[in-house]
Order: sequence, then structure tokens, then C-alpha cells
Amino acid sequence: MVAHNIGLETLAEALLGQGFYAADEFGLFITYERANDPLKLHVGPDGSFAAFNSDDELVAEGEGAHDLFAILVAKTAPARRSAAPRRRARWGSV
Repeated sequence: MVAHNIGLETLAEALLGQGFYAADEFGLFITYERANDPLKLHVGPDGSFAAFNSDDELVAEGEGAHDLFAILVAKTAPARRSAAPRRRARWGSV
């Protein structure tokens, strides 16, 4: 349980430092919002998070402070981690 709290505490500190506040808590997850900002972040106890826009559409996911920084400051979505390389779909004419 301690390892889970470390991830959540780290992200909570980073979000509070960026002007976010805990707007809602459900189960082990906390939703953070910021005044005049449509971005909402749902943070899990393990330090993973999902970012949603004003239409509640998923705009990014990540894990830890590094991914959070990429979303809040650099305005880029972190690369998704995958064990297998992605293959590009090829669409031919029918």
C-alpha cells in the first residue's frame, strides 16, 4: 500500500503546484481541476492518470510526474508504452 501512496502523493503535489485542486474523490481515485481550465485529471493511487477535456473525452494518459509534466507544460501526450511495436494499418481500395 505504501508504494501506491507514493505515486498519488507525488502527482498530488505536482498538481497543487500547478494550481489544481482536488474537486472530487471516488474510491481510490481523485479528480483534479483548475479554475478556468477545461482539463480534468483523474489520478489513481499508483500514480497513473487520465486527462479529460471539457467534453469528458480522454485526451491523454500517463504515469508519474514525467508524463504529467509532458501534458501540463509541454502540451504533448506521452508516448504509449507497449511491449510490441505498433503496426500501421494499410487500407486498400475495395
